[in-house]
Amino acid sequence: MRLARIATVPLALAALAALSCSKSETSGTPVALGAITCSSADQSVCPPSNLVLGFNGSSGTPSITPVDNRTNISVSSSGYVVAGATSTTAPGYWFDVVGGTLRAWGSIGVGTTALRASAISGTAATDSTITYFAEVPLFCGQQSLVYRFDNGSGHSYWSANVTLTNCSTPLFRAQLIWDTYTNDSINSDIDLHLVRPNGATDTDNDCYYANCQGGGLDWGASGSAGDPYLDVDNTIGYGPENITLTSGPEAGTYRVIVHNYSGIFATHATVKLFFNDVEVARYTSLALDYPNNEWWSVATVDIQNKVVTPVNTYSSAVPTVRGAQAVLGPPKK
Repeated sequence: MRLARIATVPLALAALAALSCSKSETSGTPVALGAITCSSADQSVCPPSNLVLGFNGSSGTPSITPVDNRTNISVSSSGYVVAGATSTTAPGYWFDVVGGTLRAWGSIGVGTTALRASAISGTAATDSTITYFAEVPLFCGQQSLVYRFDNGSGHSYWSANVTLTNCSTPLFRAQLIWDTYTNDSINSDIDLHLVRPNGATDTDNDCYYANCQGGGLDWGASGSAGDPYLDVDNTIGYGPENITLTSGPEAGTYRVIVHNYSGIFATHATVKLFFNDVEVARYTSLALDYPNNEWWSVATVDIQNKVVTPVNTYSSAVPTVRGAQAVLGPPKK
């Protein structure tokens, strides 16, 4: 099994403070958001059964001190930083609630030097003021972002009302989640890739963590039309990661591929595919065990004609197309 490397987030501490989630009540009283629904038919978006929805746990412990105090925040980047200090060493959880419905959830890494280094761009890895960190992908528009920490005495919740601006409902979206979590020296890091029509799996034709987080690729027509966008590179477990295309898809078939970057055994991934934010297909993998099932070719997608074709094959090497030479991306810092 290979050692994974924590991703360095390109945010200085000042920028991190500007985007971080904030507390809702100084007493630590649980946040009242009303009924939170999670359909039994949508288990891949529901949290584990031992996490109770509704946020009605006991209050006051453990402590949570975020790096920023604001409760209503507008951001124009879909990656939202949750960071600060907590008195517990157990991983936390974040929940993204839209209109009373749980739309996404994930884990918050706690307490390791490596995670603190990620939170502050590697500039002060021993800074004890940052003990928890997560990047949270947001949906377009207004939502409630809640995060929770537990210990043997009870639960604490913090929240923010967050509005994602300068966005539109994507024409196509691929979402990746997985079912293992670690926050020690070997992290449960699974990566989502979107390869353009007739493109090789390399840094020019493959949207993934190395070149596509927050945009950066010029596909299709000139300008932003046709360019893919990866919201976050989740490096410690569960996901989600989303790759979107808002307009201008190329003719032909895109490929959706998943890579077990960290080599963690017994990890199962789920990929959901959407047109205009309506789910049209969902696939769950076999165990992505290193090395035989390290790569999972999930499906091809004709975005122009809204056609999804399952592939569901596994390999130990990077999938290629038309005999092109695949190029492995740079290591995560």
